[in-house]
Amino acid sequence: MSKNIINYGQKIIGADSRSGYAIKFYDDGYGPLFIHRDSLGITAIVRAQTLEDAYGICEDEFFPEADETIEEIVKEYGFRREHVKIIHPLKDGEIDLSVEKDATLADYEAAVGRLREGQFVRWETRETPDPEAWAENGLFQEAFGFRPNGPRQGDTQNHGIYAKDLHADLIEKLTPELIEQLEIRVFIREFEEDEIAFVPSLPLL
Repeated sequence: MSKNIINYGQKIIGADSRSGYAIKFYDDGYGPLFIHRDSLGITAIVRAQTLEDAYGICEDEFFPEADETIEEIVKEYGFRREHVKIIHPLKDGEIDLSVEKDATLADYEAAVGRLREGQFVRWETRETPDPEAWAENGLFQEAFGFRPNGPRQGDTQNHGIYAKDLHADLIEKLTPELIEQLEIRVFIREFEEDEIAFVPSLPLL
């Protein structure tokens, strides 16, 4: 089992790569360290009590603001999407292949959920304009998210929406083994002392 990198009474004051490139960080006061990475590399190192808390901090502090305005988002995602099962209904006890209809609850056997009346044709996706539906739109949620604590200082759109990296999104606990694998350094300081300890003991550049 990997030992803790940071302990009670200590705080993270910095991090960098082996080449000296500074890594963003955030210390929430308690808990282990977590590292978030996207398709471009390391996003940040965060200290938090849980992985969920650490991810929320990344959403608030490190994920890029969406460039789109609310008006542009509503225009793009202001619709409701539903998937409807289309069937051929029964007519006089026979499947009527000349008619297609939306399947309803009446077409199913309540106990087992199987189609009771009619014959399955296809699934059909329907999009209905609804300017109020953009936040619940699955396509919007795939590409964007909301900062838990609202707009970040420095955001220009000020709508509290960040853009997701669709190619990579990984957060995990930071271990000495992972530090060595990624060739990064983490700088830890005791609250009571000025001396800085380097974790782990990688050669300094």
